[in-house]
Amino acid sequence: MAAGLGFKDFQTGEVLTAADVDGYLMQGIWVFADATARDAAVTSPQEGNACYLKDTNEVLTYSGSAWVAVGGGSPLTTKGDLFGFSTVDARIPIGANNTVLTADSAETLGLKWATPSTGGMTLISETVLSSATGLSLSGISGSYKQLVLVYSGVLHSGSGSAFGLRFNNDSTATAYESQGLRVRNTTIDLAADQQSSISSGFSSANYIYAFGENANNGGLLRTASEGYLVIDNYASTTKYKQVFGSFQYYNTSAAVYVDSHAWYMWANTSAITSLDVVRLTGSATISNTANTCVRLYGVA
Repeated sequence: MAAGLGFKDFQTGEVLTAADVDGYLMQGIWVFADATARDAAVTSPQEGNACYLKDTNEVLTYSGSAWVAVGGGSPLTTKGDLFGFSTVDARIPIGANNTVLTADSAETLGLKWATPSTGGMTLISETVLSSATGLSLSGISGSYKQLVLVYSGVLHSGSGSAFGLRFNNDSTATAYESQGLRVRNTTIDLAADQQSSISSGFSSANYIYAFGENANNGGLLRTASEGYLVIDNYASTTKYKQVFGSFQYYNTSAAVYVDSHAWYMWANTSAITSLDVVRLTGSATISNTANTCVRLYGVA
């Protein structure tokens, strides 16, 4: 089949050649039952050729590389289908219930149906503590709103030793300000709920108190301690970081349970990229490292 030659004003007595017939007279709208019948009849379509398909009621033209719908039909077949485009118009099938249309350049039509993000907590890492040096959780990205650090099973091997938490390993003397409430129970039976003292105060230090009794309190921890920290606005590069924490442990030296709740501020505008559990004083180790569990979560 020849390419369309456009318009020609034939003159009286002019010879009508085969090329004229193919190029002028046969360049109307061809009618076929479907695309299969069309492709069988027109094996070498030329740019500008046009056809009508009865099965889809479409009018198409050949672009030089593909048949392109120009009217009369639709690729949509199902309730909720959408028009899409790659190099030609195409159907984007309706997605599953509760999914949303999402841009994705890897898809043929540049779009896909996907389950929307529902927020919540994402586990970033789960690890154990090193007995002598603590732990460094580094490479923290800024893709969350908050960080939540949860730990359990921390047991000191002896008295007069403590581990604390620092951000970006900042050991500046007054970098961390805190105020808190500590409740001690004089009996082993917590159900009795007998509180012997409630203490509070405000202080500055070069660490956040966590992961066991402070050396100044003569702690000899033979049972595991646990707790959590919520770190807000950790990715900010302009604001100080606010932290809330809750810690629980049993002090065998004083024979008391201790429940502490504290509010901290890291007086630094840097984004937090690492959480560092460090030895503060003493030589006792974290003795049951295999039984510790330190989880870091990101909150969307």
